Amino acid sequence: MSIDSALVTALRETPGTGKVHSVFERAINILAPWGQLVTLAARQLDNAPWTVRAEVRDWSRAGIQAGDPADFSTRGISFDSADTVVLLPGAREWFAKRIPLAEITTAELASGAAALDELLVAHGVRGGILEASDADRTATEPGRTAAEPGSTAAEPGPTAFDAGIAQGLRAGREALHTAVRAGDSGAIGEAALQLLGLGSGLTPAGDDFLCGLALLAAQPGSRLGAACEALSAVVGQHADRTTLLSWTTLREAVDGRVRESLLELLSQLFRHRAEDPAGLARHLRAPVDRALGIGHTSGTDILSGLLAGLRLETELRGSM
Repeated sequence: MSIDSALVTALRETPGTGKVHSVFERAINILAPWGQLVTLAARQLDNAPWTVRAEVRDWSRAGIQAGDPADFSTRGISFDSADTVVLLPGAREWFAKRIPLAEITTAELASGAAALDELLVAHGVRGGILEASDADRTATEPGRTAAEPGSTAAEPGPTAFDAGIAQGLRAGREALHTAVRAGDSGAIGEAALQLLGLGSGLTPAGDDFLCGLALLAAQPGSRLGAACEALSAVVGQHADRTTLLSWTTLREAVDGRVRESLLELLSQLFRHRAEDPAGLARHLRAPVDRALGIGHTSGTDILSGLLAGLRLETELRGSM
């Protein structure tokens, strides 16, 4: 159906045999012959860096398994083990668009941040960054305990591991905010390293948060250029700190290349310029819901990073 433009170039320049990394219902990840992780996505997923969208709804039934060889060429990606080939001629080429920020006013940035915050509080999935944020709010409410009226005492509380992750996410996020405000590239790198790989799953919450921040910082006209450079350096030097899938996603994000649904949300954020935050939130509900559907908490964590970026961008413009 569609193919990332960068992948088109790589297939032309470096054909060969790769190996299946992992297989899921909606995606197959393959380590390409040039060392890049490439994704074959089901049709219901959106375009993304290093991704091919195919006319398939469920890859788990294709008979393809981790470790199987995969042949890459401009004609297609084929799997002899399952007698399957994804044909590429005729696929629409996808380019990650840029969202210029130079013409966006400080007031519009603040309005966008307020609208996104409202939607995240109401509809975001707890478990990653929002779990840490909830802990921040609870800690500031005198007398608040897990067994107070209105709480669900029967629900199991967080484990020591969960609490440690939440504490690390809070500390890393706060350190990153402070470093960006100060324009301290070294401290930005240290805070980013503190978040890199922090959390569970294929894309840990700390990485997803950095991805959202990088998305805004990488757009032309952003005042977060120093933060983007520092993030790029940390990601480039510490691939061993997180999963291959998460590292690949984050490495693309610092170049402004993320899933199409996230770029569309960022575009929509500044499209309704006359809207107040409540009105803007109504316009953003559909694209935010699409983004929240990424993974379990990944969409929420990415949008939390984007929200942090909007707030920091607003602050930095106000201090100029």
